[in-house]
Amino acid sequence: MRLIRILIAVFLLCGVGAGPADAADVETITHGRAVELTDHLVSGKYVLFDFYADWCGPCRALEPHLLDLAGRHADRLAIRKVDVINWDSEVARQYGMSSIPYLVLYGPDGQRLAAGDAGSVLNRLSGALGGGGASKPAGGGGSSRMIPLLAVAAIFAVAVGLVIRRRSPTAGSPGAVERRPPTPVDTAADPGDPAIWFAVLQGSMEGPFTRRQLAEMVHRRDIDRSARVRRRGDADWSDLVDVLD
Repeated sequence: MRLIRILIAVFLLCGVGAGPADAADVETITHGRAVELTDHLVSGKYVLFDFYADWCGPCRALEPHLLDLAGRHADRLAIRKVDVINWDSEVARQYGMSSIPYLVLYGPDGQRLAAGDAGSVLNRLSGALGGGGASKPAGGGGSSRMIPLLAVAAIFAVAVGLVIRRRSPTAGSPGAVERRPPTPVDTAADPGDPAIWFAVLQGSMEGPFTRRQLAEMVHRRDIDRSARVRRRGDADWSDLVDVLD
């Protein structure tokens, strides 16, 4: 049912409006730091807050559609992006993040209208923007527009199956997959090698680790040397091989 809701929302949103997109009102308001959403409302516009991280595949799949939507409704919609960075960041703790992408929608009057998964919030936004207001293109335009719509549906069908969650399914439940956590490394505290590195393991952010711990994990083949890692507090990613060398 969740997949159906998301696909319906995407079809409705992609069908709203026509013609070239105006300048989209999109801004990233924080990279991991605490932030008050109401400080970034725009008078007279719907404001959609997009909680995301650059290591989140579904977030990356959703982004171009949000940008297109913002461009086609630049006079009515503003998008404010919230970079979670990792589950231990200030903003993740502030809003109790447990899964992304996570959207929050405010109305032009500053009232909170919806919050939650992309499917439900985009459905609410579609209704607010007026899903039935599009004019029919002449000739074969309807058929040509189905091609990008079907492509969008395919992308979201894959993305929904890859939604990144902080909590794994309960052991023994249908569809639960056992994920073995990295084996702790018995290492004495070393001021020259602090535990400040986070890595994405099997779709989830893990850490913090020391360089020695990362090296031991590579040796045990718990992680590949090509994996992406991030230093605590940084917004940019590095290749693990560069960190270990």
